[in-house]
Amino acid sequence: MKYLKPITLIIALFFFLSCNNDVNNNNELSSIEIGNYVFNFETEFTLDELQGIDSYVGNINGSGISLSFDYGWYTRPATNLPTDEYLVTEEEINGHYRQIVKPIDPEANFTRIHLFEISDSIENPGGYNSLTMSTNNINAAEQEMIIKVFNNVEIVE
Repeated sequence: MKYLKPITLIIALFFFLSCNNDVNNNNELSSIEIGNYVFNFETEFTLDELQGIDSYVGNINGSGISLSFDYGWYTRPATNLPTDEYLVTEEEINGHYRQIVKPIDPEANFTRIHLFEISDSIENPGGYNSLTMSTNNINAAEQEMIIKVFNNVEIVE
């Protein structure tokens, strides 16, 4: 009987240590590559390709968020957005144009990024690949996570 308590403790310890923890706590990023762009998400996101007619389209899903994307010739930056509803940043990063559209109310309007290689747009103004990705109906914390992903997009050549 005096050995029962230590044996029970050893068996319990063995079971706890042998459990497989499915939670991603090793801080690995989910990386999604579309065209020349890599998006790194802090949690697990997956790429779901859809059937497009003249472009590469699909959804990126994770953490209760779905971003739709269109990579092809016919996507363009957002224009003429009301300044009382959106904050728009436009900048050049390593020869690529980036526009981030951040709505003041993320639950009512689209949070969006648009990217393209500037030299392609100059050489072929009638047709060049660009990427538009957007989501809506997200809360403020989700929007901040998505804006962080958009701000940290990697460009690969």
